[in-house]
Amino acid sequence: WLPILRARRLVLAGDHRQLPPTILSPEAAARGLAVSLMEQLVETWPQTAKLLNVQYRMHTAIMAFPNAEFYAGKLQAHHSVATHRLCELTGVSETAWTATPMTFIDTAGAGYDDEPDDHGSRANPLEADLAVKHVRQLLAAGVASAQIAIITPYRAQLRLLREKLADQSDVEIDSVDGFQGREKEAVVISLVRSNAAGEIGFLADTRRINVALTRARRRLIIIGDSATLARHPFYERLVTHCEHAECFVSVWET
Repeated sequence: WLPILRARRLVLAGDHRQLPPTILSPEAAARGLAVSLMEQLVETWPQTAKLLNVQYRMHTAIMAFPNAEFYAGKLQAHHSVATHRLCELTGVSETAWTATPMTFIDTAGAGYDDEPDDHGSRANPLEADLAVKHVRQLLAAGVASAQIAIITPYRAQLRLLREKLADQSDVEIDSVDGFQGREKEAVVISLVRSNAAGEIGFLADTRRINVALTRARRRLIIIGDSATLARHPFYERLVTHCEHAECFVSVWET
């Protein structure tokens, strides 16, 4: 930060509504380092912040929820991406899964329970199987494997998904942090948490989920248990949004 002290003007480019600072020390967090410099500046001098309000990645339907939740509805989709769909790509067939931009698949009541691994992470084997099933449907429709990604917040789920899709090395499977600043034509999000106690762990850090929700260009599939997730207000709003947008389906319907 030394150059800042010698500069006449400072320009910071980024999004403080996405990944938070990684702070391993509780003492450091308690003393304020859990709040980034950009966040402090925006909160202290909001007049200095300028939102780049035209985005060039997402279909309008994919953009809608994070736009309302994090950006006060100020984002606009450029006309070149606002209505683009997977089935418009060369070689991709028009199916129920390539013609629509967004789906939330609800696993509530289906017994898709999350479970711990030996390293303190969580996995959800049945949810992993479902994610792989829908990736293979996209591949069968002609979507290039290099244009598909699976994002999951948990390392154990990450390892499981990579094992199950070992024959498709071009399908990128990574954590939320690994996808910051990235994009794919189609993204499947595996949220993992499903349990009777309603525990969602660090899914409560909604800035990370904002990253996951905004990586897809033409097709976003979210897989999660509404009964567990919707105990948190953010996910309750996400579920309600998807219901109103008619892109919410039960796992029994897929």
